[in-house]
Amino acid sequence: MVAKKHGCPILLFFKLLLHLAISTASSIHQFATISIQPPIIHDLVEDQTRNFLVEVGFDETKFSSRNLSNSLLRLELKSLHPEVANVDQRFYTMNMSKGNLRDGQIIYQLNTSVTGRLLGKTAIQVHLTSTNENFDLQHEFMEMPQHFEHEHQTALDLWVIRNPNWQKYDKIFVGVLVLVISIANILMGCEIDLNMVFETIKKPIAPAIGFTTQFFIMPLLAYAIAHLGLASKGLYSFALGLFVTGCAPGGGASNFWTILLNGNANLSVTMTFLSTLLSIVMIPLWMNLLGYQFLRGYNQQTTVRVPYHKICSSLVMLIIPLLIGVWIAKWKPSWGAKARKILRPFIIFVVVFLIVFGTITNTYMFRLMTWPALTAGLLLPLCGFMFGCFISILLRQPPPNVTAIAIETGVQNTGIAIMLLKFSFQEPDADISALLPVIVACSTPLPLLFGYVIHKIIKCARNSTQTARVDVEYVAEKDGIDTPKKISISLGSTQLDHTQSRPLIKNSRLPSFFSGSGLPDPNEATEEEMEYVSRVLEQVLTPGVIPD
Repeated sequence: MVAKKHGCPILLFFKLLLHLAISTASSIHQFATISIQPPIIHDLVEDQTRNFLVEVGFDETKFSSRNLSNSLLRLELKSLHPEVANVDQRFYTMNMSKGNLRDGQIIYQLNTSVTGRLLGKTAIQVHLTSTNENFDLQHEFMEMPQHFEHEHQTALDLWVIRNPNWQKYDKIFVGVLVLVISIANILMGCEIDLNMVFETIKKPIAPAIGFTTQFFIMPLLAYAIAHLGLASKGLYSFALGLFVTGCAPGGGASNFWTILLNGNANLSVTMTFLSTLLSIVMIPLWMNLLGYQFLRGYNQQTTVRVPYHKICSSLVMLIIPLLIGVWIAKWKPSWGAKARKILRPFIIFVVVFLIVFGTITNTYMFRLMTWPALTAGLLLPLCGFMFGCFISILLRQPPPNVTAIAIETGVQNTGIAIMLLKFSFQEPDADISALLPVIVACSTPLPLLFGYVIHKIIKCARNSTQTARVDVEYVAEKDGIDTPKKISISLGSTQLDHTQSRPLIKNSRLPSFFSGSGLPDPNEATEEEMEYVSRVLEQVLTPGVIPD
């Protein structure tokens, strides 16, 4: 017969104590309340201090029944992000016998203060315990964990903003930014040929692919990266900046890169023009669908609304200069021609301005820089290039269209994103979120430069294996009329200087089968014709010689 096993009596005793402690704490949760006044501080300036009141209340009947009047109360105030703001004193001890009776509750009040350290958002969590005179823990009344939800109304929602002395420089930067982008949009409009745009739209597959990747794939990619890489770590302002950047239209630099990489320039210009016009609808739409999730506080009373009016007015301010440029190109072509000459240098200036002047006036960005933000800013354009390329290839687009769509998808108008964030949202969201478009602007050229180097290597490799070619000038006779012609003939394996361009046969009367635009099609030419061509090529190093 097998004896029945019993657990360790010491272990059972500790389990019993644990259950009693949990039961006591749970019951105390039902009559201990904590409130903070004011519950929201959204204008705490860096290096400044603000006072607030913590009030702890107990139900008088339940408080007396548990005989807690002779206990000590220990209150712990803890910042979720000490680098953003921190309380001046973390632990406080109060005698529970000195509470004030008010409306059937025993109230304990504590006046304390918090100091802003760095631009950002945080909250103060409260940890309340009952202790004895030796400060040994007796009962844990209330604890708000670091990842608490909005229903915890006792949270102090704390936003730290920049010093007003720096804000004036920031306003100058935003004003100059609006002016520079407006000029860039006028120049971009001068680049637009409406006839070319309409011709491109007549073949709607490529523009439709570009629209889909620009305004559906990119916002969803930005949301996924922002949600998984930033919001999950509590970096909601960074997530907002990345999402707005992903919703922005294509940048003017995309046209430059498309030409550099032998893409379809007409398609690129058309997509940039259309995406800029459509952004006035698509950006507010995506902010309404997903973007609002990144406008968050730590208190239920915190209400952060999407500033649709400011977003739309900002976009209108950018679209009007673009339409002015289109009007100039249409009705003042001489002005448009002059503007087109300075467009690309000016685009380069805009990018340099955003990075250099933006960094000088926003030095705080270096203190906010984190690895999650850097990684997210690099991933967004890289994923944009990849998805634009793969989708275009899957839909059987020719290589020039693939290049244009991929570049147009990955190159975002970061200037518009920065202006929207700075102009539309309140601090500190506006200042913190503007860091992400700057990171994206710095990261975008990296994969493009890599692609350009690969493109040049492949091009050089192809040129080194190509056969030499020479020009052939001849006179073709047809219906008694002599017509001068010129064709380019490949020399097969014959090696000549690739820069050499000299006539092989000049002013010679060739058979009538050369009267077309080039050599006869090998699949259609007669044996006599192909034999003649072979004899011509055999004598290539003897200019002027005509085979019989």
